[in-house]
Amino acid sequence: MLSSIHASLQQMQTAQAQLADVLPSGAAQGPSFTQHVGGLLRAADDKGHAAQAAVSAVESGRSDDLVGAMLKSQEASLNFNMMMQVRNKVVGAFDELMKLPI
Repeated sequence: MLSSIHASLQQMQTAQAQLADVLPSGAAQGPSFTQHVGGLLRAADDKGHAAQAAVSAVESGRSDDLVGAMLKSQEASLNFNMMMQVRNKVVGAFDELMKLPI
């Protein structure tokens, strides 16, 4: 799951590098779309790490909160799936923009 998040992050960074040439300098003031997406990716990654830690604590016997660990795991899974859907929409929109005649 974490490798998928890192692969998605790498794909988004590649798309960002491609878009950096297209955007004029100083085009946006304040936080950019990339910064927002990066923050969401970090939050999804943090939830994945927290879920993994909770599950390993239950497996090793350090915790008996199985329900909490499963909830964290499901929350991380839903968050990851949402991020994948957003990534797919962004990539689809980028592809549509690239197909537009100039």
